[in-house]
Amino acid sequence: MAKNAGMRAIAKEEKRLEKERKRRIELANKMLIPVGKKTMETLGLISFDPNGVFRFSQNRWIRVFKAEGNISQLAGIALDLSGRIRIVWHVGEDGGRDTCHLSLIETGEIYEEVRQLMSRDEESIKEVVRLTPLSVDEVMNHISEMFGQSIRFSYASYVRGNKDWKKECFLEVKEEVNKFRVGRCYGEAFSALSYPSIPKDGFADKLKDLGCQMFVCLDLNSLTAQEQMDFSRAIEKRYNRRLPVVAEEDYLNVSYSLVVLCDSDDARDIIEKTIISLANGYDFMLSSSFYEQKKVAESVFSLGLLDSKIMRNVKVDVVESLMGGGSDEDA
Repeated sequence: MAKNAGMRAIAKEEKRLEKERKRRIELANKMLIPVGKKTMETLGLISFDPNGVFRFSQNRWIRVFKAEGNISQLAGIALDLSGRIRIVWHVGEDGGRDTCHLSLIETGEIYEEVRQLMSRDEESIKEVVRLTPLSVDEVMNHISEMFGQSIRFSYASYVRGNKDWKKECFLEVKEEVNKFRVGRCYGEAFSALSYPSIPKDGFADKLKDLGCQMFVCLDLNSLTAQEQMDFSRAIEKRYNRRLPVVAEEDYLNVSYSLVVLCDSDDARDIIEKTIISLANGYDFMLSSSFYEQKKVAESVFSLGLLDSKIMRNVKVDVVESLMGGGSDEDA
């Protein structure tokens, strides 16, 4: 009995301490503007800084930028970042890159600490590309454009009216096993399951030549030294041989998604077969995102506000080749 009473007392004290810890965190983040319950449920968004920082559940924070320059160089920069970056570029029907956005994703509990991480990472990223930070209003307006609509988002009126940000800014994605409809468009989402072992230039150019509207999304996250070592050991064990010293290269944790939009289902079907065949020619396994069409499409269109990814360890030079480089390097 005494033992049970002691355990209950310990549990009660732990619960009290956890409650106090959460109270201190909320107090430290009191400068942020909270969203309504509907938005919290649909997006997982808790609060935001109008200047452009979003705070999500599970200690996830995001800031979105417009990016210009040699995007492929971000692969090398990502090795030294504390956070994850998501790059989404929109390729228009004429084969030109219309826009490129970069989302900086950090993990933390207190805004001031997260803001310092973001500031350091932003300065590193600016060494290779030009960044233009977007406000919360600009981000949500752009997301609505990604869904093919035009609204005038204002956080002040949306918070005051207790509106559901997702319902207002997203169009409904009607999904099937390997395709979806959004507005008048027929779409399909693809996810990378495996990557080339050596870089092969030209894949990004070939995608542009398809002439359909598409959104290419890459998530890049650094690996710790221990994670790199563990990965090398796993590869050696799998192939039962020691890797040569030259093979001890830098790796990134990478996710690659692709979303295409077409004006008919027949066109979508042709594009699907072409993309998978094209990827196979580059030793790149792209597959339709079976049963996750809506999840992947909404994640890409929302620039990472809704998170979806399949991370794999990939060599930095391979990542650079997938991001363009050469004649396709400028976004």
